[in-house]
Amino acid sequence: MTCPMKETPIPILCEDLVRVVVIPELQPVVCRTGSLIVRHDDEVIIETADGEFLGRVTRFTAPVVKPPRKRPGRILRFAMAEEGRIDQENQEQAGEIERYIRRRATELNLEIRPIRVQIPLAGDSILVFFTAEQRVDFRPLLRDLGRRYQKRVDMRAMGVRDGSRLTGGLGPCGRGLCCATFMNRFHSVTVRMAKRQNLSLNPAKISGMCGRLMCCLAHEVEQYPELQKRKRKPPQE
Repeated sequence: MTCPMKETPIPILCEDLVRVVVIPELQPVVCRTGSLIVRHDDEVIIETADGEFLGRVTRFTAPVVKPPRKRPGRILRFAMAEEGRIDQENQEQAGEIERYIRRRATELNLEIRPIRVQIPLAGDSILVFFTAEQRVDFRPLLRDLGRRYQKRVDMRAMGVRDGSRLTGGLGPCGRGLCCATFMNRFHSVTVRMAKRQNLSLNPAKISGMCGRLMCCLAHEVEQYPELQKRKRKPPQE
């Protein structure tokens, strides 16, 4: 099966592994293309451990050149118009479920924050990603969701950094969050890194949207000792 013709030809990304954005996700999923030839912005149906989802081949990341850390998904076929309609309905229902979770969690005094709700194309389950500052017994909420929507509900706790990766946004620099764009894993970040770069230790200035130290503190920290040596080196006559 070949990719449908487009008015403007776009270079093929990769014949084996590509990154696919599960709409409306920000973080792309690594998928095997199999025998399909996919191009940027193609809408495809992918198979993951959580079910089948509609996704779009991303344009802002390079083709995959390293083996993925997790088991990759699989591109099954190009999406059809009917599947696009079903996915839109699932997204609308997911938004309604997220609003219900926020309201019901407040009524049950549960300190949880829903980050993202996803419904596979089959519509037989609900994936709820949430963050919580401490361990929470969400079984009453789980029962309410099951009775209300008559679907299997999977509640998945996430760290605050993973929550920021899913929600996305702009950092203090005005650019998209590193974790939601090009980063594929989190690095250890310490206050010592800020000190080595002569940055202010005011938590408000070195913390990201997640409330933790900004990931970018680790990007260039190894270059600073060399730059300081060059500054101290006297100019040659």
